[in-house]
Amino acid sequence: MTKNAQWTFKVDGVVCDWQWVDGGPDVTRLDSVRNPTSTEYSRQVPVHAYLTTMKRVLPLESGLEFELALWLDRRSNVECLVPQPCRITSSEGVRHIPDLLEGRLDGTVTVWDARPTERQDAEFLSLVALSEKACDAVGWAYRVFDGLTRVESQNLRWVSGYRRAPEWIEGARPALAELLIDGAAIGDVLDSDDQGGHMTAAMWHLIWAGDVSVDFSCPWSKNTQIRWNGTPK
Repeated sequence: MTKNAQWTFKVDGVVCDWQWVDGGPDVTRLDSVRNPTSTEYSRQVPVHAYLTTMKRVLPLESGLEFELALWLDRRSNVECLVPQPCRITSSEGVRHIPDLLEGRLDGTVTVWDARPTERQDAEFLSLVALSEKACDAVGWAYRVFDGLTRVESQNLRWVSGYRRAPEWIEGARPALAELLIDGAAIGDVLDSDDQGGHMTAAMWHLIWAGDVSVDFSCPWSKNTQIRWNGTPK
């Protein structure tokens, strides 16, 4: 099962070569196998991001990786996110450290690389082929993230500012559910609010958490339709 590639993980702080004899590692116990660094000549600038899934700040290698982590962070079925989660070494000695691991509540695992389309050169595509083959051999998925559209990215970053639940969220939740159960517009929530802005802040948080659904692919305005989804993270 591992003849074509060797996997190296950092489990509970200990770096080890994983043999897959009894299956894969517990991904909730993984740490990054390396810390992102940057020099004056680097194309990428490391960032630190608080992820609600992990309830802590994690180091990420680039803005695109940060966007991917945010996009996955608000999904209710995601259990853990691990940056630089492993090292994959081919039988020829080629090494690659993917950007992110996504572990879901149902046990499925996806390994991600984040790279804009214009930078997916032959060298990178060879690493993609290595990663795809290695993941397929162990029953994991592998995907490349090339970025959201400009509108999707702006909308995501807006609601990410409301990740923390306001203290009045439980009081506002039933009122929002009643207003949005059959669908309404963002402007309807704004009009229903008092001067304190409690309903508005609650709406943005619940869009982030998944209770309220909205189309991320279009610019948001007062006329944008939203609906009660009822599936909080």
